[in-house]
Amino acid sequence: MLVACLLLTMASNAFANSGTGASTSGTWTLSQLTDLSAKLGTEIGQTSRPQLLAYLQQVKSDADAAIAAPGLSNDEGLATKERLEYALQLAKDAGQASGVWTDTPFIVYGVPALSPEKRLPNTIPTDGAITDQIRVVSAQGDYEASSFVLVPLADAASVTFTANDLQGTAGTIQADAVDLRVVKTWYQGGTAWQSYFFDDTKDMLTPELLLHDENLVKVDHQTKRNSVRVDYPSGSQYVDISGSPPAAFSSYTAPVEDSPVLLPIELKQGESKQMWITTKVPSGTPEGIYTGTIDIAANGVPAGQITLKIRVLPFELPSPKTYYDLDKDFYTMIYHNSRMKDALTGFGGDVQKAETRLLNQYRNLVEHNVINLPTNAAIDVNNPQVYLRQLELMEEAGMDLNPLFGVGPLFPSNEDYSIWGQYLQAKAAYEANPTPQNLALMEQRYAAYEQTLVAPKAYTQQAFDIVTQALGHTNVYFDAWDEAEWPRLLWQQEMWRYVKEDIGAKIFATGHDDHFNLEIKEDFLNWVGDPTREKSGAWHAMGEDKIITNYAHPHSGPENPDLMRQRHGMWLYKANYDAVYNYIWYFESQYVNPWADYVDATYRAFGFVYPTQSDVIDTMAWEGFREGIDDIRYATKLKQVAEDALNSGNSARIAAANKALNWLETTDERKTNSDLLRLGIIDHIMKLLDLENGN
Repeated sequence: MLVACLLLTMASNAFANSGTGASTSGTWTLSQLTDLSAKLGTEIGQTSRPQLLAYLQQVKSDADAAIAAPGLSNDEGLATKERLEYALQLAKDAGQASGVWTDTPFIVYGVPALSPEKRLPNTIPTDGAITDQIRVVSAQGDYEASSFVLVPLADAASVTFTANDLQGTAGTIQADAVDLRVVKTWYQGGTAWQSYFFDDTKDMLTPELLLHDENLVKVDHQTKRNSVRVDYPSGSQYVDISGSPPAAFSSYTAPVEDSPVLLPIELKQGESKQMWITTKVPSGTPEGIYTGTIDIAANGVPAGQITLKIRVLPFELPSPKTYYDLDKDFYTMIYHNSRMKDALTGFGGDVQKAETRLLNQYRNLVEHNVINLPTNAAIDVNNPQVYLRQLELMEEAGMDLNPLFGVGPLFPSNEDYSIWGQYLQAKAAYEANPTPQNLALMEQRYAAYEQTLVAPKAYTQQAFDIVTQALGHTNVYFDAWDEAEWPRLLWQQEMWRYVKEDIGAKIFATGHDDHFNLEIKEDFLNWVGDPTREKSGAWHAMGEDKIITNYAHPHSGPENPDLMRQRHGMWLYKANYDAVYNYIWYFESQYVNPWADYVDATYRAFGFVYPTQSDVIDTMAWEGFREGIDDIRYATKLKQVAEDALNSGNSARIAAANKALNWLETTDERKTNSDLLRLGIIDHIMKLLDLENGN
């Protein structure tokens, strides 16, 4: 009952509708401004908070002066309307939240961290509520995200936050389990938040980066350009990373680093600022409610306190399993550029810098549930040490190398593709006119094609031998040609046969329904687009060992954490898919600036994170990815507990298990809020555990 009450309270706080936010209509009239000012005057008469009152009076005074001024410009009119609506909504919300933030230089809204709402400096949260309480529900050993928004009533040059220990009846969660960051808004392309396609016609202010040092990135609101601070030995300077295309930039040579802890932030009157909390409950933490505080000071003066409550659940999350079979692993993967070979090249052969960077990045991936990272690298069979060292670093970070995805390519050189085309032409000529001359030409060109397979066959065998000896198992996958069209698929068929039948390895390929027509099919299909049960069912019907995932629905790039949570989590899981494997963690090359929002005229920058010289900067979308996989892990836990109940012989437990499984099946993950879906899963788990324990 305690859990159910807490979950209900959390849901109420997370989804309270506090208003409509600031105007984005782009139009105004003097009568509108006059009406808004009058409404604000009414709210002023009902406001008892001293600092809020002073702020509202200033907004009204400025607005009245603007209204009375002759020749009010369109921009000034829009800005006045925006400030009035912002202040009016704040006043209304404050009137419904008595007893909290009564005399402070800001007011705090608790908000759902992974919301689809874009939180901007000129908006009041519409999905939050004024509160001094942040509540979190967490499994043991798990990360959870929570958030709040500061609405400043006055400027504050330095605002600091101090997290304290959380106390529970069964123990303590140390303060260092609470990480605070500021959400940085910056300018991105016109499709920002929802798409990875590039629109150069406008720049959109977009929340994305999770920073300890908000001054790592500087935003020019006049030019709508972004700069990142590079701390060169000779001194720091800001480097412009905007433009289409932007200037060249290397994360290997440019010393960009975030602070390891949250630094003071600056608040400006009437400009909302979102803060992000990540909690990590240590493994083995006893079940219960743990309560602590986050102390806030403005310009060195105490300015309020947030109470943080963590409800620790009586279990740890299992590794994710597939929805359709609890005995099958759900693989967590992502395309990436974090390769030992690239790091050594980028750092000019500096092994220590390369290994430090890779180990930090691999640990970040593991912390975000990416356990089955493909190497995305081709082993050099003549110098395998670099590749094998990458495997060692991946394993050290906590990744599972069984199976190992991405041993290397299994196709012939692209330079030889024309030889295959010449054979197909000769074959077509012979089939149209089966003369001895055409037969001889066809056989000659097929022999030439076979000769092109000698080197790749030798390579795949050597690569297989080296890698399997290092790993101690043979459960490895080679990569086929990416997004191959039909002729190129046929070109690879002999290599696929060789790898599967002669070597005994497996094959991964990207593609679509054309692959069903192949005589020799890959083992692992990454089918582009929307994941559906029809697709997964058709592919699984091709054999017991067939597994499927999807990509580009969407690619990485959209900043919306709710979107990325859904598309990399329950949408795949409930569609009976076997893995998440999307493109790409971050993209960097000599031609693409990894900090810019531009790849070419078609695409925005792909990426969940931004690389520093030794690590990465997390984003809201990346936190959404983590929670999407956690949703699958919670659902896996529910199915495991339900399976135990079904096998118990206890009628009450069996009935509860069937109810839970039916609820999970019939709940539409595409229409249900992800936070509410998570809470529903937890509720069913707790009911089943209570019955298991005789409660």
